Amino acid sequence: MINRPLPKEPMFTAKETADKLGISVKTLMRHVKDGTIRYINVGTEKRKSYRFTDYIMEQFINKNKHRETPPWQSSNTPKAPIGKSSSVSTVIPFEALQKPKAKRKPRP
Repeated sequence: MINRPLPKEPMFTAKETADKLGISVKTLMRHVKDGTIRYINVGTEKRKSYRFTDYIMEQFINKNKHRETPPWQSSNTPKAPIGKSSSVSTVIPFEALQKPKAKRKPRP
């Protein structure tokens, strides 16, 4: 365990941090458990008391930012081929359809 001095900037509880981030405390604790947000432990090793700073929240927000682009603006969509089709098909009259063949009985 490394003993470092506490940061000089104000520290916030999990409830305060969750309110600032616009998420629930349960979701914040899931991020703590997953390691996606850093924290400062001001409690003991067995009974942790999590604190967060503005810098930690800013890092978390920047790391989880992503821009959503609508699917219709993608320029990588494959285009339908232009030209003649390579398949050949013919029209068959209904009467010309074959009847299913009788099933053969297995030989003993």
